[in-house]
Amino acid sequence: PDVREVIKLKAIYELLETITDKCEDVANVIEGIILENS
Repeated sequence: PDVREVIKLKAIYELLETITDKCEDVANVIEGIILENS
């Protein structure tokens, strides 16, 4: 792969990492709500 491809892939992986982190935050909030209401 050429340099541009690598840069593009790096950006995509960083975005996926950010999305994964946000999903984890949401899961933690939901878990907290469930525990509060149980």
